[in-house]
Amino acid sequence: MNRVLALPPPTVRRRRITRFTDTVSTSFWLGWKIESSWTDAFKFLTYQIARPIGGALILVFMYIAVARGHRGPVLGFFVIGAAFWPLALGGIQATVRGVIDDRETFRTIRSIYTSPISYPAYLIGRTLAGMASMGSAAIVVTLAVGVAFLSVHLRLAPGALGLAAIATAIGGIGILSLGILTVAAAFSMAHDAWQMPEGIQAALYLVCGAIFPLTVLPAFARAISSLFPLTWWLEAVRRELLPAGTPRSFPWAGTGFVFGMLAVTTVGFVLVSAAVFGYAERRARRLGLLDRESSF
Repeated sequence: MNRVLALPPPTVRRRRITRFTDTVSTSFWLGWKIESSWTDAFKFLTYQIARPIGGALILVFMYIAVARGHRGPVLGFFVIGAAFWPLALGGIQATVRGVIDDRETFRTIRSIYTSPISYPAYLIGRTLAGMASMGSAAIVVTLAVGVAFLSVHLRLAPGALGLAAIATAIGGIGILSLGILTVAAAFSMAHDAWQMPEGIQAALYLVCGAIFPLTVLPAFARAISSLFPLTWWLEAVRRELLPAGTPRSFPWAGTGFVFGMLAVTTVGFVLVSAAVFGYAERRARRLGLLDRESSF
């Protein structure tokens, strides 16, 4: 007891870090429960396995039908995109739903926003829960289907898996920043806020090289694509997991350059999203838009 009392008090920075991590972990737990509809783990796991299998098979058979049965190296490119894209989809949707559900469905945004926590930390936890619930099983299941039934060759060496994991971690930060940026727009919207995540992810699905190499796009579209961290994240993962000879979105760039651009664009989006979110939050507070309901 005396030893405990003799310990120095925690610093202000340490208390802030602890409060931030506690908020993220608690909101992650809440987001996971909401994403799973508060069901038991076995039922939710069954659904999480069945959903990516169905989605992956639909996309792959569409590809085979267009390619007339030819399974070329583009198939591996396609499977990697189908496996990892649910991370982006789940992250962006969960961030916006964290605001809209609290504002429209549960009507708890006043209590959450005025509580002594960091609201961005709360949104980060909700985003991570969406990414985990929608993307974690999708990656494993889709890659397994691609290897077992579509004869997709993957590089599973420890070094390649480690670099792919690093790229995914950095890409996850980019997804978080995109989600926060989307929330900044949702603060000022009411009726159309529900459709905004789907529209944004559909546009990113096209321009970020999720299903086809960016070399098929015109030059101006490729320039726009290179601004998004998701583009470089998918390119980095493909370079680590797929063998040589697979089509690339940036065939002129080396792997080191791809990872460098992934880091640079991620940092850029983090800074931009923090600035835009701060401005949108202050504006929404000033105009009384934070808890405005659309009454749909």
